[in-house]
Amino acid sequence: MKLSIATGIYQRRGDSPVHRDLCEALTVLRSVGYDTFDLSLAALDQPNFILLGDHWERRVDEVGSTAAKLGVTFAQSHLPFVPGCSMRTCSDFRDAEYAAFFFECTRRAYLASRMLGIPWAVLHPLTFPEHNYEAKASLDGNHACYGQYVSLGLRLGVGTAIENMPPSMDRRLGTVYCQHYDQLIELADSFADSLVGICWDTGHGNLMGFKQSRALRAIGGRLKVLHVNDNHAGLRDEHVLPYMGGVDWDDFAQGLADVGYGGALNYETGNVSANAYGTLQLEYVKMAYQNGLFLLEKCMEKKRGRLNSGGGEPSSPSAEAPLRKEAD
Repeated sequence: MKLSIATGIYQRRGDSPVHRDLCEALTVLRSVGYDTFDLSLAALDQPNFILLGDHWERRVDEVGSTAAKLGVTFAQSHLPFVPGCSMRTCSDFRDAEYAAFFFECTRRAYLASRMLGIPWAVLHPLTFPEHNYEAKASLDGNHACYGQYVSLGLRLGVGTAIENMPPSMDRRLGTVYCQHYDQLIELADSFADSLVGICWDTGHGNLMGFKQSRALRAIGGRLKVLHVNDNHAGLRDEHVLPYMGGVDWDDFAQGLADVGYGGALNYETGNVSANAYGTLQLEYVKMAYQNGLFLLEKCMEKKRGRLNSGGGEPSSPSAEAPLRKEAD
């Protein structure tokens, strides 16, 4: 298992609404110690967003060249997402041109992930309140909206990891599809391909009041990537560092050991440094790295403990990934 960090922790900054250049952020993060990253491909409102314009592929190539020079890799990427989990409640999607722009950026994000050798792209599922929040309607709606892009990923060899959602933070939705892992599992399995799995967000799970290990054992081998962050289980999805909130990190680490997770321990903790700048922001990034090393060792201890106790690798049916179909 390797430590990873979402690039937003040093792209966002408190002294300017414009994000830092991605290549600059990678260079600084590498100097701190990181060599594995979660590439944010979701900042559609930024003037320097990597996927904008006719020459986006050239910018992706520049990021790839920088990564190669630095000796770093990308464990996962984050696709564009709909704020609030529903196009019906997001005013941007009242504009047909914006909707077309959003889905074109989604297409480009898969292509960029392939260009950079990224194995997993994280997808936020959508909720469809206009159909009375029926789970089947939301499952079908996600296939209608995202099916062609998931299929594109399969053809490219880029897997899709569907993320568990938090409850509605602004209370505009009565319930959110895939806030419970039962729905998340059903949606992932509905694609019937081992290159469609799950991203577990610890903070979202904490907002739901879940016992992390129980959720992870239910997900089993579908677990492909992580969004590791903490909060106080109130009304905010805080995305702060582990041990700053209420997540039971021993229980989380045990859950990873129980399912035999061997992917990246990926931090999505940009709010720790988002309002800082200059040397202070860099100190927060360094703190996040040390925090990550501590939790990484905790996870490795749990894994060694399971193996030493004779637990071995997980063998329950839930830990088996579905068989992959041949891509069209």
